Parts: sequence; structure tokens; C-alpha cells
Amino acid sequence: MSEGASDAVRNITVGFLIGSYAVTQFISMPLIGALSDHFGRKRVLLWTIFGAMFSFVLSALAILIGSLSLLFTSRLLAGLFSGNAGTAMASIADMSTEQAKAKNLSLTGVVGGISWIIGPPLGGFLASTTWVIWFDFATPFWFLGILFLINLIWIQFSYVETHQTKEKHDWKQEIKDLGKLSKIPRMSGWLIVSFLFYMGWFFFVLYYPTLLVQKFGYDQQQIGYLSGYLSIFWFLGSLILNRGLTEKIDSERLMLWAIPFTGILILLASFFETLGGWLVIFPLAALCASSVWISAMALASNIAGTANQGKVFGILQSMLSLGLFISPLCTGFLALVNINSPLWVGAAVLLGTGVFAIRLHAKESKA
Repeated sequence: MSEGASDAVRNITVGFLIGSYAVTQFISMPLIGALSDHFGRKRVLLWTIFGAMFSFVLSALAILIGSLSLLFTSRLLAGLFSGNAGTAMASIADMSTEQAKAKNLSLTGVVGGISWIIGPPLGGFLASTTWVIWFDFATPFWFLGILFLINLIWIQFSYVETHQTKEKHDWKQEIKDLGKLSKIPRMSGWLIVSFLFYMGWFFFVLYYPTLLVQKFGYDQQQIGYLSGYLSIFWFLGSLILNRGLTEKIDSERLMLWAIPFTGILILLASFFETLGGWLVIFPLAALCASSVWISAMALASNIAGTANQGKVFGILQSMLSLGLFISPLCTGFLALVNINSPLWVGAAVLLGTGVFAIRLHAKESKA
């Protein structure tokens, strides 16, 4: 963007750019989940990983030629193909017993934590000419294209299909089945809890880099290092806390205390005017949020039953995408009121979600 563009215009544009990825992800995830239930996990993963590789290469080209419209197009395509996250989780669920599901799904949090520990600092490194003269903002996207190619080769030759496909396919029935999931007892309420948690958390995790730039003047490398620091504790939460707690506390009860506590931590973060406070909040918030993230998946998977794993993970990821779409669109406008407003709204959503979850649990316990 031009140097004269205001912070408000930049915040709103970034919000729409992030949201463009999420809106197509929201649309595609339940459909890709249903496709994987029919065609098998492997075939769907191959199709979508190839599409993701193409979209990230297109992002790099958009940056090189300075085309914001092409960048938006590439992010729409990337969101479309990223709907395969639910398929990968369904594959893990295919191989897990009901008792081991939460523990095994926590491995996705572990992998995500490792990725976030490595990814943001590496992205900052690859985007900075300080280290290599020909690095620029397109370099991380070229690198991702190569990683997707490696992933495609690995899936083709090493991945073993985990789901028995159907002999006959009825598209109308698949769409009806997606609707039927919401009618499964207890499903609707906990899907709402999951969606509200995702939205509240994204108000924080998608906005804090912008906030730290405007509050402390951080550049992309410093933000990358801080994101890696946050992710270390997400990793630890997924690896140690989740896998240990799920043996002693069921997923539902774990969510009841972790959701509101996450909201309290985000509210506290908004009042810190020094980096020291953020360094304390980041670990605690990551530990709590990672617990909710895994517990929500395990709970929905158990409620859905074995025949609907692809669909339920597709819908869960679709809820995630909807939160990913709404939050960044709102943060740019909220920041016009006060730089801390997005964190206040995110905290309020999480605290309200905690109250809703506690009431839902109490109602179900009486039934």
C-alpha cells in the first residue's frame, strides 16, 4: 500500500485480506469433509494439497508484481483448499478409540505448536533483506510452495487410507446428512460453544501482531519471534497438559474452566503497556486455549459417532473459519474506537461463551 495510507485503512485492508481466506475455507470445509467420507481421505488430501501449493505460488507472484487484487484471489483459493484440515483430523479419529481420541487429537495441537514455533520466526527471516539481499515478502510463499510439494509426494507414497469408501454416492443425501448432524442430541449446543470460542480467540491471536506494531513499533522479525514464543506454550499445552489432563478430566469439563480463564487473560493483556506483561500472558493464554481447542474436537467427534467423522470435523473447521472470517473484519473497525477494543471484545466473547458452556453443561446434567 502507499506510504500515505493511514493505520485505520491498513488495519481494515488486512482484516479483509485475512477474511478472504477464511470465507472460502468456511464454505469448503464441510464439503471436503463429506467428500473424504465418500472418496477416501487420501484422494481428497492429494487434490487439496496440490490446490494449496498452486494458491501459495500465486500469492508469491501477486507480491512480486504488486497486485492486491491477485493477492486477494490467491488467498480465496488458499482458503478453499485449506478445507482439508478436517479431513486430516478425521483420519486421526478413524484410527482412534473413543477413549484415546482426545489424546490422539492433541497431537494435532502438538504439530500446530511446532509449526507456529518454527513458522513465524522463519517467515520473518525469509522476508527480511537483513540476512539475504534477495529475500523479500514473497520469499515465504515460495518456500511454502516447496513444502506443499514435499507434502504431496509424502501423501502419495507413504499415507495409508484410513477410511472405507462408499460404493454409491448420493450428493443430495450428503447435503441432508450435514444438516442432520446438528440434530444429533447435544451437538448443536457444543458446536455453538466451539464457534464462539474460535471467534473470541481470533480477536486476540490475529490482532496482537498489529497491536504490538502500533504500541511498541515492532517489525516482522520481532513479531515472528514473539509468535514463536507463544507457540512454544501452545505446543507444551497440547503435548503435556492435554495428553495428561484428558486421562483425568473429560473434554467437556476441561472446557468449562479453560474458556472463561482465557477471556480473563486476554482482558488483562489489553492493560499492559510494557512487553513484560505480554511475556507473562502469552504462556498462560496458550496453555488454556490449546486445551479448549483439542477438547472441542474430541467432544464433537464423540457425540457425532463413527459414521460422521469426516462431516463433523469439516463442520468444526468450518466454524473455525467463520470465526477467522468475522474477527479480522471487526478488529480494523474496532481499533478506530480504541487500540485495545479488539481485545476487549474478544475477552467479552470468551467470558460469555464460558457462561453459556457452564449453563449448557448444567442443563444436560439435569436431563
